[in-house]
Amino acid sequence: MGNLWKSVKKYLLLVAFGVLLYELCENLPAVRKAISDFFSILQPLFIGIAIAFIVNMPMRFLETKIFVKWKDGATKRGVCLTVAYLFVIAIIVAMLLLIIPRMVESIASILTNFDSYMDSLSAWASDIWTRVNLREDVVQMISNGFQRTFGQLDDIIAKATSAALKGAVSVISLAANTLIAFILSLYVLFNKEKFLMQSRRLVNAIFEENTARRVLEICSRTNTALNSYFYGMIIDCFLLGTMCFIAMSIFRFPYALLISATTGFTQVVPIVGPWLGGIVGALLILFVNPPLALWFVVLLLAVQQIDNNLVYPRVVGNAVGISGIWVLIAILLGGGLWGLGGIVLSVPLMAVCYTIVGEWVNKRLESKRQ
Repeated sequence: MGNLWKSVKKYLLLVAFGVLLYELCENLPAVRKAISDFFSILQPLFIGIAIAFIVNMPMRFLETKIFVKWKDGATKRGVCLTVAYLFVIAIIVAMLLLIIPRMVESIASILTNFDSYMDSLSAWASDIWTRVNLREDVVQMISNGFQRTFGQLDDIIAKATSAALKGAVSVISLAANTLIAFILSLYVLFNKEKFLMQSRRLVNAIFEENTARRVLEICSRTNTALNSYFYGMIIDCFLLGTMCFIAMSIFRFPYALLISATTGFTQVVPIVGPWLGGIVGALLILFVNPPLALWFVVLLLAVQQIDNNLVYPRVVGNAVGISGIWVLIAILLGGGLWGLGGIVLSVPLMAVCYTIVGEWVNKRLESKRQ
């Protein structure tokens, strides 16, 4: 009777799972909205975890390298945590004070001289068309296309300004969430070992011994990959932006700081990011000096080659360890499911999955040989 009940229970669970899956598929928009609302409510928690993850890097360095002989654990943690927060805040404030005024100045210059830039671009295009002996009707058609395209930029700028004003309301909400997240991150970091111990106990209570060991190993690998990846990526973004700024300043390209900051920031997104930064920079220079835009592309390609072949492998190291096609797949999946955050997190997570699946495949092949 007991075996019969086990078989019936197994099939009932299977049927219930099928019905649940069918209902989820039938009400997919409502399910997606519910998930979105859930994550929106927990936004301060996720921001707090992200802040804790970033601050944990300098805090761990201070505890293991600088204050390693300090015996009082609670006082040591408090001092290291305070110094780590001050260090991160100082870097952010210094970057904002250095970059934002120059960026605002550059953007204001672009908006002020927009009409003259368009006239210069039109004159350059007309000169090119004259040199290649295009028919007058073709020239007129291309000219009309340019005028229609760039004529819409005023509307785009106006809409962007309106959206920015509307977004000011959401900034207040974001500031409140960030304050809550800051408090959460303090609590998480100060009690880090306690949370880790509770998590291990929970995993050991839920799973069998071998499964629990495997789950904890995967979590450890994920944490190591994320730490290595983001630590290296932050340094790489800074070095790329610095190299780009130095090169652009030497050759007197316009908007050097604005373009370099954009290029360094977009480096966070592998493969796609550098191209986006290059396109933005080329378009900005195209307005001022069209022939110079081509030389900017050449310069950026040279800087990218230095970064890809010398800086990135040494700074980021083997934290990713997967080929370009898997990086691209990870970006597509992460971006499609979770937006910008998914794009950033998808690469190290794909690296962990790639390693785990590779180990599983090797074990299966070895067992088949035996």
